[in-house]
Amino acid sequence: MKIAVLTSGGDSPGMNSIIFGIFSACQTYKVELYGVIGGYDGLIDDKFVRIEFSSLDGKFNQGGSLLKCGRSARFLKPTYFKKAIKNLKSNDIDTLIIIGGDGTIKGAIALRDAGIKVIGIPGTIDNDLNFSYTIGFDTAMNNIVNAVDNIMDCLSAFSYGSVIKIMGRNCTSLIESVAKALHTEYIITNPNLDLDVLAKKIKKQHDNQHLPPVVLVLEDVIDCVKLAEIFTEKTGFQWRSHILGYIQRGGKPSAFDRRYGYSVGSTAVNYILKNQTGFALGMDNDCLVKKNFEETIIVNKIS
Repeated sequence: MKIAVLTSGGDSPGMNSIIFGIFSACQTYKVELYGVIGGYDGLIDDKFVRIEFSSLDGKFNQGGSLLKCGRSARFLKPTYFKKAIKNLKSNDIDTLIIIGGDGTIKGAIALRDAGIKVIGIPGTIDNDLNFSYTIGFDTAMNNIVNAVDNIMDCLSAFSYGSVIKIMGRNCTSLIESVAKALHTEYIITNPNLDLDVLAKKIKKQHDNQHLPPVVLVLEDVIDCVKLAEIFTEKTGFQWRSHILGYIQRGGKPSAFDRRYGYSVGSTAVNYILKNQTGFALGMDNDCLVKKNFEETIIVNKIS
């Protein structure tokens, strides 16, 4: 038997732990494991490599993806999709494991419908699939909270306010969880929010408590630099904007993401050996559960 694994979309801390879990189970059951370099584009371009222990040694607890990630504009175009299917078959791949977010799952649906045996594993900091948790979310949340804590240590010396851009695309899970961890009630996920009302509320609390306020902004909702300028004008004290960028999903994965990643990877192989495929495997209420691909694509998103 031959299994292949790829990582698609944006990288997510814990992806390498998933790969190591898959590899360990494959070693136990004498299954050959191959990696596809560069996500779905790697399927199209026939970039298959045999995964050995030397490929993973000392690297499976790193962030990012050893197999490289990618968003493929070509994959769902008929000509390229047929080429990807042909490459899977010519490499004698029995089952493909894909790791990623909602775009990755949509690709898995197309593969399943084309007769390919496939299992999806949720790896995205956005937490935008219909599971209680996706791999990488815990690490990203900790990265953001630690970064904002460091920023606030500095700005509290001046009583400056902070506008901080948070990843998540159009899903609010990450920004809402970070807000709870930071004990801030100020989050902006709607571009039509009344900034005058928000500024008055912030100014009132700031004047009474003398605490430097933190406003978290979901990416692509509003320009953070302009927003800091607006708040400076409307509140009467200084504001600074901060774009955390890739620091949010970089670095070594948390212990939780490592443990969960390893478990779900090895469990996926066990299902393959039982000839059970065509679903996503993730966590719900602290248990690993199977869900139809269509069921995992959800509406926990802003419109």
